[in-house]
Amino acid sequence: MNSFKIAYKLLKNNLNIYGLYLIVLVVTVATYYNFISIQYNDTFVQLTKRLQSAVIPSMTCGFVLICTVAFFMWHANGFFFKQRQKETGLYMLMGISSSKIGRVFAIESMLLGGLSLLIGLSIGILFSKFFFILLGKVMYLEVELPFTVAPKAILQLVIVFGTLFVVLGFKNYNVVRRSQLINMIHAAKAKPSIPKLNYKKGILGILLIAVGYMIASNFKRWDLDLMTTSMITLVLVSFGTYFFFGSFLTIIFSKLTKSKNMIYKDVRLVSISNIFFRLKANYRSLAMTAILAAATVTACSISLSFKQYAEDHEMIEAPYSLSYESNDKNTKDKVRVTIAASAHELIGVNEVNFFIGNIEYVSKVKKVDYNNEAIITSYSQIQKTLEFLKYKNRKSILKQIKPRENEITFILNANTMAAPINVKGDKIRLDRNTYYIKENIQVPFTGNVAKFGKKNIYVLHDREYEKLKTNVSEITLNGIQITGQEDSEKLVKNIAKIVPDGLAKVSGYVKQYIWEYYALEIFFFLGLIMSIVFMLATFSTIYFKILNDALMDREQYIMLKKIGMSKKEIQKSIYLQIGVAFLFPVILGIIHSVVAINMLEEIMNVSFVLQMMYGIGLFVSIMIVFYVKISKNYTKLVYEE
Repeated sequence: MNSFKIAYKLLKNNLNIYGLYLIVLVVTVATYYNFISIQYNDTFVQLTKRLQSAVIPSMTCGFVLICTVAFFMWHANGFFFKQRQKETGLYMLMGISSSKIGRVFAIESMLLGGLSLLIGLSIGILFSKFFFILLGKVMYLEVELPFTVAPKAILQLVIVFGTLFVVLGFKNYNVVRRSQLINMIHAAKAKPSIPKLNYKKGILGILLIAVGYMIASNFKRWDLDLMTTSMITLVLVSFGTYFFFGSFLTIIFSKLTKSKNMIYKDVRLVSISNIFFRLKANYRSLAMTAILAAATVTACSISLSFKQYAEDHEMIEAPYSLSYESNDKNTKDKVRVTIAASAHELIGVNEVNFFIGNIEYVSKVKKVDYNNEAIITSYSQIQKTLEFLKYKNRKSILKQIKPRENEITFILNANTMAAPINVKGDKIRLDRNTYYIKENIQVPFTGNVAKFGKKNIYVLHDREYEKLKTNVSEITLNGIQITGQEDSEKLVKNIAKIVPDGLAKVSGYVKQYIWEYYALEIFFFLGLIMSIVFMLATFSTIYFKILNDALMDREQYIMLKKIGMSKKEIQKSIYLQIGVAFLFPVILGIIHSVVAINMLEEIMNVSFVLQMMYGIGLFVSIMIVFYVKISKNYTKLVYEE
């Protein structure tokens, strides 16, 4: 029998072992296909008009997905090989060369990869129509997207995953070829040794995590580059997590095993001893679980946050049903008459006054305002606008941003959804006067209109504004609220005929949107899908670890059962042992995600506490159910002979 037939037979016999692993791979392949098919769907790209509004989120999510699944596959592959060491030894004992066994295992690994690729791609193509329907819904596209199969997306998927499966196949071949018979035969009998205490690595792990947190929390205050900061934080926290479980946790459990009050109570001796002696073999699994937990909570929380932010940002981008620039009374009267003659009813008008000023930063060299031009207005104008719009939390916001005569408040322009810049405390010069920036915020004012939407807003004390406006030409923007604003395009065109140079000075509700807004909706949709894949990978990693421990603990618990340990006591010991294995990775993962979301809050200048609590609550609830289920299965496996 040749190597291929043997590999095929082994794969067929071991499908029950590979079950959960195969499910994760199939879901990942299907998800990745739909992610990358976005950039190859000509109809969708044409509808969205701006390629990057759909492609950048999908490419980003696809890249993160591949990195995560590669890490997961490498870990799971090691687990499978460890479980089959005795089987490998028996093949060697039968006279089969290690090279041939290695080839069989490599082919089996690639066959498994090919199977997951075939099933996953079929499911991905089958559900791609449904995927694009949902994506079109979140982007408010009213045109039905036709069903298409993207050959380029299929080719890219086959290349990426094919490479991963081939690399794993060669890894298995090399590991088996270098294995020794005696080690394979006695692999199942090998007992875990006491892990070595490495205080330097343990302390280094805590320091790396702390430094990563510090940089993430202060990058805006220290004026650091966002991309560089994100990469540095990711590397520091990842290595810190690795050292935390590899060394610091070992130190903690070493202290616990020496504490008589702690360990000699109930069934703690068995549980804590098992955890301690297995740390040397399990710390990589625990570290990976923590990272996957962080990715799951972060993906879910951020997707919910983007959804909420997109809804909140609508007011900033389009605060009015329509707006026009004019200070002429006759023009205003004609506009009112035109509205009265239309199918819409006038709700209210907000007239805001400002001028365009030249801003110069004197405390730091910053590129904040394009050509140093910005909108200059007074506190009373902002106050009137927020009251007119009935903006949420307006009282506390107005109290927060109210400047003194030597201060000025910075309001980020409506065209920018997120900016990591922090100008609070900086000093600027305006018309030979120097002001300190009191606050850095984003609230609605002009909206994302063509002429003013990209200009930042600086708010002066009323007396200061009155002094400066005498030397400039003041602008009046009329913000109008009407009924049925979604269907106001005809009315906007009629008003544009009334206002001098109307095409440049009149803006409607629909025109004030920017396409980057829809990128948030895409991230919301893709983020939810990503969180499901991460959750599956988290479950699989924990499951493989617990299953491995159960197989090793079975003889031990059978012996304890024979000397009088009841099923209830064994179950209590198992719940404690598995609980600790769940507890540390989940807690650390949640803390990592909180820091990541806090970093996003700094970038977007908003609070996502509620969405973060939803994400954490959902993740913890699911993990509790999974914990109870896997503990019962563990008890059944080790208690029954």
